[in-house]
Amino acid sequence: MLMGPISIYFHCLISYLCDFLTILVIWFDVIHKLISIIIVFFLISGINAQSLTQKDFLDVYVDCGFCNMNDIRNNVPYINYVREALLSDVHVLVTRVPSGANGYNYSFRFIGRNDFKDTNLTRSFTENPDMLLAERQRGIRNILELGLSNFWSQTKMAERLSIKVNEDRKRDIATSDEKKDRWNNWVISIEGGSSLDHETIRKESRLWGRLSIDRVTELWRIRNYLYARGDYQVFTSEDEEIRSNVYRKYGSTQIVRSINDHWSSGFFISVSQSTFDNLDLSTRIAPAFEYSIFPYTEVQERELTISYRVSHLFRDYTEETIFNELSENLFGQSLVMAARFTQPWGNLYAELEGSHYFHDLSQNRLVFEGRVNVRIVKGLSLSLGNNFELINDQRSLPKRDISLEELLLAQRQAATSFRLGGQMGINYTFGSIYNNVVNTRL
Repeated sequence: MLMGPISIYFHCLISYLCDFLTILVIWFDVIHKLISIIIVFFLISGINAQSLTQKDFLDVYVDCGFCNMNDIRNNVPYINYVREALLSDVHVLVTRVPSGANGYNYSFRFIGRNDFKDTNLTRSFTENPDMLLAERQRGIRNILELGLSNFWSQTKMAERLSIKVNEDRKRDIATSDEKKDRWNNWVISIEGGSSLDHETIRKESRLWGRLSIDRVTELWRIRNYLYARGDYQVFTSEDEEIRSNVYRKYGSTQIVRSINDHWSSGFFISVSQSTFDNLDLSTRIAPAFEYSIFPYTEVQERELTISYRVSHLFRDYTEETIFNELSENLFGQSLVMAARFTQPWGNLYAELEGSHYFHDLSQNRLVFEGRVNVRIVKGLSLSLGNNFELINDQRSLPKRDISLEELLLAQRQAATSFRLGGQMGINYTFGSIYNNVVNTRL
């Protein structure tokens, strides 16, 4: 009688043990696979880490058309400067846009390539209007080294890196009155100059002056501008003396308000006088709107805008025009589409503007301007530039015929239905990829 329950008990125990062993085998198999995956992961990581840390120096391409590369090479000698972005470990793309204080905002994009392709970052630097050239160059070098530190930390250079923080105690204890901007973001700039070029039978001189009063904030952009220029020429021969005096005067006020990250509105007023354009007085009043496809915050890298203006013009002419006018009021409109891109592959700028007068749509103008610089392959780059105008709105042309003397001396505007200009350049560089040496002899 006892054998029945005992046999059932042992049967159940064996069954439980078999199930337990089965589960244990499955767990061992899972753990084995996990261990294998972890070992492979660390082996791969070790291989990558080894390939990164074996580099003593970074190959860097500094893509900056306005930087003093001799200064950078002299003061940042612990990188290899290569001649082409596609040959680099790090492509440093530097752009700048004007700031509100008559300086520049610089943007440094550090673009990793090859083993560093997963490392990308952006650093910025602001130039003050009273900053000396040496201070600006020092600021550019500091931002360059700061950005490269993220890449140096992945190389053998990491063993030689150190961190130093400069503490400006005077700045820390500055009073609130000292920190406050007494000028409330207003910046005033006065410029002027002259030039002189004399020969035996020819004398040329130029005198010019410029005044700007600007205020730029996140919400407002206010720009006031005055400009005057005089060009004087004298040609002397045995029989006669020919004199040419051309004057240009211009003043404008622009008030632009930010609506949001894509929209802005503005109001433009200008006054001008020009003997070349047959104008004793010309005024323009034009409200405007602009829409940016990309957020304005991305202006350092890309910009695509559409702007619209409606204008009222008053003109008082020096001489009677081809339309038998000595003065007139005109109304017109214009539409402008502009694109700017600064990318690792190169840069592009294009602008298309169309305008016409309301009273006669046939009196219109179409203007296109474009520039592009593209890296095609390693060492090969192509640059193209073009400007083209279709002109049907020259209402200020004098009624009388322009003399050959006036035309050659650029004293008067000549009638034309178009203007066309263009340029093309191609550059191919090969040989040593490094460009570290600074040698300014002779």
